[in-house]
Amino acid sequence: MIRRYVALLHVEALTVRRGTRTVLENFNMKIESGNCIILTGENGSGKSTLIESIAGIIPVQSGKVSIQRPFGITLQSGGINGDELVSERLEYAAMASGVSKPKELLQHWNLEHRSHDRIGQLSGGLYRRLAVLQGLMPAYGDQPRICLLDEPSEGLDDESVTTLLTNIVSLRARGHAFLIATHDARLHGCATTLLEINGQSTEAKPTHNTAEIPQFTTTESKLSLARWSSSLDRRTKWPLLSRGVPLIASILVLFALLGNEIGSLILVPTFLASIPCLSSLHHAKEGRSGDWWMAMGGRVFTVDPLSILLILVSPLLTASMFGIGEVSSIWMVAGLPFIGIYLASGAIHELAMKMPRTGSQYAPLLLLVLIWPLLIANDSVSACSDASMCTDSWLPLIVATGIPLIIWFGLPILHPRTASN
Repeated sequence: MIRRYVALLHVEALTVRRGTRTVLENFNMKIESGNCIILTGENGSGKSTLIESIAGIIPVQSGKVSIQRPFGITLQSGGINGDELVSERLEYAAMASGVSKPKELLQHWNLEHRSHDRIGQLSGGLYRRLAVLQGLMPAYGDQPRICLLDEPSEGLDDESVTTLLTNIVSLRARGHAFLIATHDARLHGCATTLLEINGQSTEAKPTHNTAEIPQFTTTESKLSLARWSSSLDRRTKWPLLSRGVPLIASILVLFALLGNEIGSLILVPTFLASIPCLSSLHHAKEGRSGDWWMAMGGRVFTVDPLSILLILVSPLLTASMFGIGEVSSIWMVAGLPFIGIYLASGAIHELAMKMPRTGSQYAPLLLLVLIWPLLIANDSVSACSDASMCTDSWLPLIVATGIPLIIWFGLPILHPRTASN
């Protein structure tokens, strides 16, 4: 029984444009605990846009969203990286949702037998079950929460749809709220309101029965994004593949072409190892898993120690392979500008990922700016290639380090705003 009503979501004058088209204009909504709103409308009418705008995933033209955190979200595309384990995804969702030790939910949703499998090995139906479970996770706690579900029944078999209905109705009866975008009329059985995207609403009465379902203690919400990214790094070896391969390949090519006459090209391999996308951003692209982390309030920008170490030692490695080892201290310091380039490159890729059209031309154009610190660093150490004392190299290296650090620090101000910030 609901003892008090809590406002879990308030949308004010929300306007969203996609390209030249205004998808939502001055949209208003308020959802309190115990409500289940079903969004209806044709394809392209703005149901998914509304949910992703509320979650802070896509940029908005104007308006404001106030949402109680933590909240749950199930994206239409899943929002899960295929290299995660099922048990890992459950743990990340539980930590972000502030729910303690929910292992029995795997059994509740008939996923326990796949708990140690990679998510990419699941069938489409099992993958969808996990995505729905992730979206419902905050509501399994004992405090009122809201869950945003985008086409949650898509790809589920009849038994799983029944489980979904039972869970939504039972969780709503405990005081949780739901905003669901769906074409599936079966889900109308859990609705308290049917809302057309144009603003017309119809009161409804849930027809599906409640049942005893798991409930857990609410704890403090925590994001473990760095842990998520590092575990995927170990599993996929992405830092080595994205940075080590260009580094070694470019060293070998330059050695084959130039031998010991490498001259001012000595730092080119280090540059090539510095500019690939951060591993966390790379992992975030699969299945839109990064959008789930952003909705939870995280910044999908984590630094992996292996990449840092590889970049730092690569000038010394290159100099050693070309027989330029007389002044080893300068080659250790020469890696610092490229740590800055690594961070700046990550900020540029992050900006491109957050733009309305993901994968647009912004990243390659802005990356050209990073050639400037490369040229400064090259000039500062070029004298070392002929075994001189490398005098007066320190100040240019400091300048070459500072330029990308300024880009890394300042670029987030260009990120498009969302209604929740």
